[in-house]
Amino acid sequence: MTDSTRIQDTAHQDSALPPTTRRRRVGLALAAGALVLAGLIYGFTSLTETLAADRVVDISSLRLAIVERGDLVREVTAQGRIVVANSPTLFSPEQGTVVLKVKPGDSVSEGQLLAVIDSPELREALARERAALTRLQVDLARQKIELDQLRLQQQQTLAMAEVQLKAMHREKRRADRSYQLKLISELDYEEMADNLERAELEYEQARQNLSLSNDSTEFYDQSLKLQSESQQMIIQALERRVKELEILSPVEGMVGNIEVNQKQAVAPYQPLITVVDLTTYEIEAQVAEGLSGELAPMMDAHIRLSGQDHPGVVTAISPEVVQGQVTARIRFAGEPPANLRQNQRLTARILLENRSDTLMVRRGPHFDNFRGYVFKLEGHKGHKTPVTLGGRSLSHIEIIDGLAEGDTIIVSALNIEPNENNILVSN
Repeated sequence: MTDSTRIQDTAHQDSALPPTTRRRRVGLALAAGALVLAGLIYGFTSLTETLAADRVVDISSLRLAIVERGDLVREVTAQGRIVVANSPTLFSPEQGTVVLKVKPGDSVSEGQLLAVIDSPELREALARERAALTRLQVDLARQKIELDQLRLQQQQTLAMAEVQLKAMHREKRRADRSYQLKLISELDYEEMADNLERAELEYEQARQNLSLSNDSTEFYDQSLKLQSESQQMIIQALERRVKELEILSPVEGMVGNIEVNQKQAVAPYQPLITVVDLTTYEIEAQVAEGLSGELAPMMDAHIRLSGQDHPGVVTAISPEVVQGQVTARIRFAGEPPANLRQNQRLTARILLENRSDTLMVRRGPHFDNFRGYVFKLEGHKGHKTPVTLGGRSLSHIEIIDGLAEGDTIIVSALNIEPNENNILVSN
């Protein structure tokens, strides 16, 4: 066969591979083997950990928390409502007809006239007593004039008796000389002595009558003065009662309820109008009975209203338990917010205690039924760790023993059997 008829093969297309290409293939094979071995080792390790764990839990279903240090603020949250601390109710002082000067919802100032009680009987009684005082004063004036006249007469009588006594003394001296000179008889001399004695007696009696008249006049004047003062006191009492017929607002605020109608007949002590003091709003908060023992007056509080916090202070704790709750009274510590309304709902937080530099952790469902332990995470493993808890706030709980700062624990609720001590957290 000739070369032209020879069948051509592919020998001229083959070429020898260099040695480096062969080494690369060997290296890739070794790397693949190493990866397979590592996977086998990891799988064996995971299998070992899984077999060693009492339970395997997906991390996406867990809630974790880190133990930290900070200020633990113990507080009580309570639902409350705005109440008016001062809302006096005004009553009718007398029987009569009421005339209203305001209507519900009106703003009033302190001392403003709210209503008037028309009491004709009381006004007539006042008029009668005033007339009686006028008559008494007229009688007093008349009797005083009569007493002055009587005293003047007695003074004149005393003066005349004194003049007569002096005349008798002169006659007695003349009689003495005449008797010594034997110019008058003994009988005339004795008669002159009797006349002198009579004049002395009349003078002494006139003097005593004037003294008694002065004492009687002074006593009578004092008695009449007391009668006048007593009558004036009666009139002042009636005037005060008449003045009280004008019902005035005791505080600045707003008219609340009006218990009567216009021109209605009212009896004494019948309620008329309630005035709301808008400057003395307080919060009436309901606190669970179990926490009532920790509450005390003058504790600080935070009042949450319309998305803002306002400082407050506890003023009183009710001693009565109603439906498992006690009532706490809280007032605003500073200026109360504007536009408050009675019975407006709000939330109040009462601060029981503030502990600084406290080891604590965020609260979670696990602590609701706390059994004395938590699961502390170390890598993917969770170990049951005994823990002692302390005080609690709304967001944190104090750790007294068993954990250290920086530890991570599971705070989710776990349905763990008593003999399960280790869990594996899977990604």
